[in-house]
Amino acid sequence: MPFKFTLSWLKGAQTIEATTVSQLEKAHVRIGDTLRLTGTGMCNIRTPGSWSAKEDSPFLPFDCSQIVWNDAPPLPLPESDIVSKATALMQSVQRQLHPETDDDSRVSPALRSAIQKSGMVLLDDFGDIVQKTNDLCSAKDDCLRLKNALVNLGNTRNWETLTKRATAGKLDGVNVLLRPVSAESLENLVTTSTAPFVIRETSRAAQALNSPAPGGFLIASDEGSVLVNQPWPAVSLYDYPAHEQWGELRRLAGMLMHTPFHAEGIVTNLFTDANGTQHINLHRIPDRSGLWRYLGITLLLLSMVGCMAYHAVQALRRYQRHRQRMEEIQKYYESCLNPVLLPSSDSQD
Repeated sequence: MPFKFTLSWLKGAQTIEATTVSQLEKAHVRIGDTLRLTGTGMCNIRTPGSWSAKEDSPFLPFDCSQIVWNDAPPLPLPESDIVSKATALMQSVQRQLHPETDDDSRVSPALRSAIQKSGMVLLDDFGDIVQKTNDLCSAKDDCLRLKNALVNLGNTRNWETLTKRATAGKLDGVNVLLRPVSAESLENLVTTSTAPFVIRETSRAAQALNSPAPGGFLIASDEGSVLVNQPWPAVSLYDYPAHEQWGELRRLAGMLMHTPFHAEGIVTNLFTDANGTQHINLHRIPDRSGLWRYLGITLLLLSMVGCMAYHAVQALRRYQRHRQRMEEIQKYYESCLNPVLLPSSDSQD
């Protein structure tokens, strides 16, 4: 990294300030340039297997160390019919098990008061719970425990028979009395049965947000620094109870899909993906001591490279001298063992 910075500075790195996408596009950013960016963008969505400088982001599933910056309009907030059905079921059960004084009820206040004094719990709209359960758990294998519990409460043979009665209006006006333990069990069953639907829809909606428009930029911090000035959530999204995760995702999406950001640093990496988005990695700008440290490390690296080159040349020369010396020794011994006799002058006459 220090050598890369030093080399880019020697080539003439530039300082670029931009407040719009078009300004950054016209700047022709290169590795080693210093960027100071201010604008409004979207925190990137963390996807499984994707690289990030930090494993845990305080804004999960958003990663605010990476900002998607383009001119496209912000995405709409996530919506889900399944979550709406799950919420409607939980609200119906909650309203009937824990009624408020001003709630509209089919039962007279005197009768409800007498039932409460007896220690029992009244479901005054049992058919509504059956219909909302059927709307949410439409598959045969969905919510089996909840369906069996409602079948027992409805005193019917199976779930199909119970839903037919509810659809035909035969459960209108049917009240069900529950012991407190049974009421608590029913409430827990509804909570646990709706939880997988909400969790699955929350995860699906989060990944659906990871569809930025083509072009633009993805600004990422090498150190994983948060690039937005937003309050950190007290609890991570996936640490919330299942039925609260959807609302928290919508709150985060409304805050982070169109948020002001500020990014400043030295460009360490540049590439363009298949979507036409240019990825820019930024390393924080070093202070004076950091600059001297980078310069010292660069000089040390250059001296090490020089020493390695010098010793490599010397080793090559020694190897060549060794080969030449061995050849000379071999020639000497050959001349001693096989001397070449010169003819005498008498024999020539």
